[in-house]
Amino acid sequence: MTQFSFEQAVEKIRKSDARFSPAAYDFIRRCLDHSIQRLGRKDEKTPSHVKGNELLDGFRHLALQEFGPMAKTVLNEWGIQNCSQVGDIVFQLVQYGILGKSETDQPDDFQEIWTFTEAFDSPFQPKIMVLRRRSPQRKISPRQKGARNRKSRSSSKLKKA
Repeated sequence: MTQFSFEQAVEKIRKSDARFSPAAYDFIRRCLDHSIQRLGRKDEKTPSHVKGNELLDGFRHLALQEFGPMAKTVLNEWGIQNCSQVGDIVFQLVQYGILGKSETDQPDDFQEIWTFTEAFDSPFQPKIMVLRRRSPQRKISPRQKGARNRKSRSSSKLKKA
């Protein structure tokens, strides 16, 4: 098998499948590195394996970290609109030897774990406050025997005049 650089592989992939921009492929590669770091596997001697759901978690985290509320818009602009498409990019890069895979890895590992709306819109939506009936803050005790009525001075002066 011919070894391709990352850029060459992306160019070849895009000749047959132009759904995703070159930036999408670069982002997926960075997501893999980000996922490995988040999982604490960066210092391992052997190449680290990341499962589909782990990569999707890193993908979501990095997109929110880098793009904030614009994450979904940026990803859509690159052609990525759901979790399965992340898997499509991963397996295209595997096909050209840029990424590796285990015998158990398959595209189904990237099924819709969450929707892009859940992942990228919901964190920035205002929280709905539930109004609850509150009990009175201070309780008024019944009037005690022998207690005087309190009147303001201004009202008592008005009566005398």
